[in-house]
Amino acid sequence: MMTSHYSLVCTACGATYDGEPGRLTCDADHEPALLRARYASRQLHVDQQRGGLFRFRDWLPICRELGTASGPRTFVSEHLGPLLGLDHLVIVFNGYWPERGAETWTTSFKELEAATAAARYPAGHRQTMVVASAGNTARAFAHVYSADGSPVCLVVPERRLGSLWSLGPLSDDVELVAVTGDSDYFDAIRLAGSLCQQPGFFPEGGALNVARRDGMGTTVLSGATLLGRIPDHYFQAVGSGTGGIAAWEANLRLIEDGRFGTTRMQLHLAQNVPFTPMVDAWQQGLPEIPDYDEADLKRRLNGITAKVLSNRRPAYAIRGGLFDALQESQGKMYAVTNQEASSASLLFEHAEGIDINAESAVATAALMQAVARGTVRRRETILLNITGGGERRLRRDQPGIQPIPVTRRVALVDVGCQSCLRSLAESLRVAAAE
Repeated sequence: MMTSHYSLVCTACGATYDGEPGRLTCDADHEPALLRARYASRQLHVDQQRGGLFRFRDWLPICRELGTASGPRTFVSEHLGPLLGLDHLVIVFNGYWPERGAETWTTSFKELEAATAAARYPAGHRQTMVVASAGNTARAFAHVYSADGSPVCLVVPERRLGSLWSLGPLSDDVELVAVTGDSDYFDAIRLAGSLCQQPGFFPEGGALNVARRDGMGTTVLSGATLLGRIPDHYFQAVGSGTGGIAAWEANLRLIEDGRFGTTRMQLHLAQNVPFTPMVDAWQQGLPEIPDYDEADLKRRLNGITAKVLSNRRPAYAIRGGLFDALQESQGKMYAVTNQEASSASLLFEHAEGIDINAESAVATAALMQAVARGTVRRRETILLNITGGGERRLRRDQPGIQPIPVTRRVALVDVGCQSCLRSLAESLRVAAAE
């Protein structure tokens, strides 16, 4: 068991709290704001004896380590970089790629979040964490929590069930609730939030959870330790914006460390056309996401291939959130069409030899846009976060992949029904006790 080695600091008022696992917000009466972890070790100590995520454990808000945690694999691109005319393109790969030693079995960097979220709580914690997801996050939490033996309830839109799979049977601690009808990620978030009000359940927290952010931030730590310096540019596709915030927070810690330089890494973040609420807000100079007509919003959501980038309520306007990170890093946002993403996916696989998911293709297409515009220069160091890849390769190598079974289904019209919610909570409690 690790002793407490971090505190939580409010980005709005500076209030400081002990590193208690369940804290997500500040107690003070002010605008919504993220808490940020402050670690006792101001310099990054990488434990080379450990593989995976927990080699960065001094900068993770955890009280224990999980034996199954994978981690990002980072390398200097020898093929894609030269094709794009870049001398120092570094790829941080999260997924399945045996030749690179990448064994993120769910093929998504959401596994980094799931592992740190679980490790923030002591072993044997028996309340049920509730997680809303559009696909990748649920798959990652199912894998990690099943192996760890911790209870978790995953809430997803029914139309995203096809993206929920596992390498084998999961433990009974994993419950999957599907919202039926014309539901989307926002409906899953609403149901998950209501379920957390019931006894025995608690929220994972999304962007408010420092464990999720700092788990994802290890992608930047991995890139900086390979380079020996903070990269000049960072590219990633975003849905909730949490990954972009995490990258910026890791950058700030590396500056404070003092051994990686003082570069304020420029964030280059992308969304999939036509669903681009953060791109629209940023390019208009708005500190908040604009309102959309419901019918128009549904049309936009249905029009994207990168379905997990479909968060209607991203962590954009909150203090310490994505708007602040973009301002402080002088960041840029990119709107990527489905065709651009498809072309980028083919190029990456041709150059590097591995398939990537739709979100990673959006990030790669954004990098291609930046190169075409002269936004990034040949000699600058660029970190491209491939947030997921190798699923097609994994399916070839692991024929036993199977769908994650649904525990309960909830009709979209019943999401706001309190009696339906109580019935759902009770049925989940009974199932967990059996």
